[in-house]
Amino acid sequence: MRKKSSMILAAGLCMAILMGAGSPGATEGRRNGSAQLRESEPAVVNVPGIAQMAEEKRLEEEERRLEEEAAATGRTVADLKIDAYFADSVIVGDSIVLGYRNYCMKSADASLKSMRFLAAGSFSVHNALWPVSEKSVHPLYKGKQQPVWESISMMGAKSVFLFFGMNDLGVDDDTCKCYQEVIGHIRELNPDVDIHIISMTYTLKGQGKKRLNNDNIRVFNEEMKALAETNGWGFIDMATPLADSEGNLAAEYCSDGFVHQTAAAYEIWTDVLRKYVGEKIGYPVPEEEPAETLEDTQADGTAESNEAETEGMQGEDEKIEN
Repeated sequence: MRKKSSMILAAGLCMAILMGAGSPGATEGRRNGSAQLRESEPAVVNVPGIAQMAEEKRLEEEERRLEEEAAATGRTVADLKIDAYFADSVIVGDSIVLGYRNYCMKSADASLKSMRFLAAGSFSVHNALWPVSEKSVHPLYKGKQQPVWESISMMGAKSVFLFFGMNDLGVDDDTCKCYQEVIGHIRELNPDVDIHIISMTYTLKGQGKKRLNNDNIRVFNEEMKALAETNGWGFIDMATPLADSEGNLAAEYCSDGFVHQTAAAYEIWTDVLRKYVGEKIGYPVPEEEPAETLEDTQADGTAESNEAETEGMQGEDEKIEN
């Protein structure tokens, strides 16, 4: 009997506990307990802009590092930024680009020496599409001939500068289409690469051959410029800075009486390319100030008194030239 009573009492206590668990007081207790538990946990703070602030700090540190390097080397931050851009680039083209490669390799400027090229004599945007064979003229990379888009991928280049046309203009009317095909192959293997078209340069006056003449070169360059704008590629006018007053390749920039170019021409190439990249990345190369004349420097009216001295200097110049 006592055993049965104990069992009844235990059952009653369990029921009371269960009923109490569902009471408003118990529910409030659980809420308070949960709140206390949450307060004891580490807070997760979601501050908008943390990633942006970190990136801004990284850029500030990078800018400070470049300023220190520029001060130590006698260069500008713009120079260093442009150097870095070209270090991740490659220039692709024919024998004229091959000449620029040789010019850069011989330069005492370390930034020019570090520039990368895929160039070959007689290379063109047409034969860039040929399969590799004994007859193909694809530029070598690591001693192996292969399509340029494969070499570009192996290089890990982020920007590609293309110079074609001299060996294409007289071949067919589909040069622009071939340009698109080559760039399509490049982008297929390197989808994020920047593409820049360098305009075809001119021939020496009167030295054009059949369709390869300066009038047709001008038409081709305009077509390529429009194609670049349509596709979001960069376009660099290299023809105009190398031209004479009549729109031909200037004599001082021609090395062979036809189309190939001198070291003086490649100095222009360097200036044009660096100014173009500087504008693109937001670090424009400052224009060189014109040399001051005696009248500029002698604003106090003493310029005339130096006239005889100036004539004497000119006479010495004439002796040197002779």
